[in-house]
Formats: sequence, structure tokens, C-alpha cells
Amino acid sequence: MATRNSSSSTAGRGRSSPKNEIIEMLKADHKKVKKAFKDFEKLDPQEDPEACQSLVEQTLAEIEVHAQLEEQIFYPAAREAIKEEELIDEAEVEHMTAKVLIEQLKGMSAEDEKFAATFKVLGEYIDHHVKEEENEMFKQMTRTGVDWDSVLIQMQEQRMALLEEKGLPPEGEAEEAGEAATSGSRSAASTARGMSRGAGEARPQASSRSRKSGSEKE
Repeated sequence: MATRNSSSSTAGRGRSSPKNEIIEMLKADHKKVKKAFKDFEKLDPQEDPEACQSLVEQTLAEIEVHAQLEEQIFYPAAREAIKEEELIDEAEVEHMTAKVLIEQLKGMSAEDEKFAATFKVLGEYIDHHVKEEENEMFKQMTRTGVDWDSVLIQMQEQRMALLEEKGLPPEGEAEEAGEAATSGSRSAASTARGMSRGAGEARPQASSRSRKSGSEKE
């Protein structure tokens, strides 16, 4: 009996609550967007404007999906569960400010002088916003009475609709596409390095044959 009770308790702890599933969903969004800003730092808008433009456009679309989910569904529910409601007010104001930068970027191209700087500032702003949510807001949502099951379902359904509206692939397909692109880039880079080494090795051999031919003539 003691073993069965222990197993049941462990299984219960292993299941994530709807509230925790929502928090993990939002944290996954945060992690993905933060990675996008780091990836942008490795690119040069002057050397590869198309790659920069593509990365920025996708990142902005993902931020907009995340923001709408929070504003329309998550924040109203969190307001009922949180101890300090002003954290929700501050988050909503931060969203409004971020939208100003997003609209500016939408009107720019990668060749614009302030394009990279504007995207970098947006990244710094998002980073500050994420820290406040994860370190303060999420931890204070301890009040009972919120139907987190319903909130989770609404967020999942709305996420799918927004992804389709923005022309973004479903999450599973997006991850696979990202992995495939990364793998393809590595393969191409490896092939290029191999060709470069091959060309470098061929030249000394040609030089050696030339010396040998010259020696035979003598």
C-alpha cells in the first residue's frame, strides 16, 4: 500500500498543472525570441541584407503573436491571480512601447542606417520585459479562483489562429524547419571548407609536377 501511494503521489507531481503549462508556453516563446536576437548579432545587414530582413520579419511576427496572447487572454486571467496588479499594468505599457519599435522596423529595410540599431534596442527592451515576467509576475500568480484549464485551451486555440494569420508554421513544423535550415547551413559551410582545402592542396601538387618536369628537361 505504501508503495502504491508513493507512486501515485509521484505521478501526481509529474503532471504539470494548466497554469504551469501556460507559463512554460510563454517561457518557450521568450527563449525562442531571445535566440533570434542573438542570431541577428551574427549577421551583417550590409553583407547579407536578405537574411537580416527575413530574420527580423519572422521575429516581429512571433513577438506580435505572443503579445496578443498575453493581452487578450493571459493578462486578464493573471490579474485575478496576482498579488501586485501594477505588474500587469506595467507589462501592458511595455507592450505598447515595444509596438512603436515594431512599427518602425516594419517601415524599414535592412539597408536603412538605423535598422540594426532599432532591432537591437527592441531586443534589449524585450529582455527587460521577459525578466520582469519570469522573475516577478509568474511567481506572484498564487491566488485561487482562476479557471486555468479554460485559459490554457483559449491560448492554444488562439495561438494556432494567430500563427496561421501571420503566415507562420505550426510550432512543430517551425522547429523542424529551423533544424533543417541549420543542418543545411552547416552542410553548405562544410562543403565550402572542403572545396577550399581541396583547391589549396591541388596548387602545391601542380607546382611539384612543374618542378619535376623542369628537372627532367635539364
